[in-house]
Amino acid sequence: MALAVSAGSAPNSKGMTHVALVELGSGCCHYDDSTKAAIRACNDAIEWNSVKVRTIIPGSYDAMRLHVHLGVPDPDSLDLDAISACFPYGTLLPIEVDVGGLRGSSRAGLVADEPPEAHMTVAVACVTVGWGEPTDSDPGEAAQQQEDAASTSDATPSAPSASSASSQSFSPSGSADQIAKLAVAPTVAEMTPGSPELLARAAVSKARWSDRVLTPYEAFKLLGDEDEIDVLDVRTTAQREGHAINGVAGVSVKGARSVALDDLVSGASPLPPAGMPILLVCSKGPKSAVALDYLAEACPRAVCVEGGITAWDDAKLPVEDVPPS
Repeated sequence: MALAVSAGSAPNSKGMTHVALVELGSGCCHYDDSTKAAIRACNDAIEWNSVKVRTIIPGSYDAMRLHVHLGVPDPDSLDLDAISACFPYGTLLPIEVDVGGLRGSSRAGLVADEPPEAHMTVAVACVTVGWGEPTDSDPGEAAQQQEDAASTSDATPSAPSASSASSQSFSPSGSADQIAKLAVAPTVAEMTPGSPELLARAAVSKARWSDRVLTPYEAFKLLGDEDEIDVLDVRTTAQREGHAINGVAGVSVKGARSVALDDLVSGASPLPPAGMPILLVCSKGPKSAVALDYLAEACPRAVCVEGGITAWDDAKLPVEDVPPS
């Protein structure tokens, strides 16, 4: 639970050394409900932002820090856990709360003259998004360390060494130019759900191809924008049938077809057409990120979904059963 605190006077008292953006929002609700009004204010502050924050913060969502400052008529009544749920990404710092906003009346009388059911509550929110955890060292030194870290994060990560590739020979089906652009083939371990090797390769991929890792909503918009797009569920049949997505097994993004990454690597399935827009999905995201890393050069219009089908379903986007290919 995030605790309400008062702001300090230090330059980084918001709990971060770098600020990416500051968003303001307001929210209103009927009755005396500061929590509901504050939730609407937080959502108003963040839902219209079109900046891909994960691409401008060194370290993406894992490094993102959020400071929330609220003004509400009744701070003591706030459900801070409910407000925290508005921010599913990054590290939410202690929420700062002040007496503010407005308590008004939806009828002809003043608030003091009206019953609670005639009241309306207005809250305001200031949401600051940034990165860099403050230290006890000299502020100038800390700033320089953060700049160095940002410079390092912006550099393209080195590719997995050839020695990590599977020793299995394969002949993927595709043009000679397309095959020549394939990255180092992922090993069996790098295609095994939950393995350290898979997670490491996925992290490299998300850093290298950060502009091609989409949120579920960005991916859903892409589906609507493209006249023709291929949605590939890169799990094996066993993985697809064994993975329960929010309690339901065997589902995937609506319109997806099953083309396992393992089969693309072995040559059992042909490579997607080089010019085709491709949306890669898996259960929770890492395997499709590995698939993106493998195919990115050969298929320059390939993207993957951050959080996989689980995040897609959490976002209430359409899913369906995926039959074997």
